[in-house]
Amino acid sequence: MDEFDQALNIESDTYISSKEEGISDGKRLGYIDGYQLGFEKGTELGQEIGYYQSCVSVWNNLVNIYKSTQKFTPRSLQNLEKLTKLLDNYHLNFNDENIMSSLNEIRVKFKLTSTQLGLQTKEQNELSF
Repeated sequence: MDEFDQALNIESDTYISSKEEGISDGKRLGYIDGYQLGFEKGTELGQEIGYYQSCVSVWNNLVNIYKSTQKFTPRSLQNLEKLTKLLDNYHLNFNDENIMSSLNEIRVKFKLTSTQLGLQTKEQNELSF
């Protein structure tokens, strides 16, 4: 190769090396962005499950305290028991494809149970405009 061939190939050589650098940088930045997004969503999911578990724990304690007064209907107590089992069996295994359907089932059962028990939750207590 002479000097003229090198000058003619400079554009294609630059294109190839720039493309390789772009792919490498894209993979690195994609990993970082994916990690941050996964961390944020995982934190939100953990907070939501923790909120449900703490509410259910308080509700179960209230049921035990007021058991003799028969303040709660048998149906609401059944739903509370089912919700407790759903939460106990829920595991944060992100390889499980059913994780979101299980979470949706917990959300529905939570709303139903809180309504039947007549207890206020965070969502019901907030103002909306």
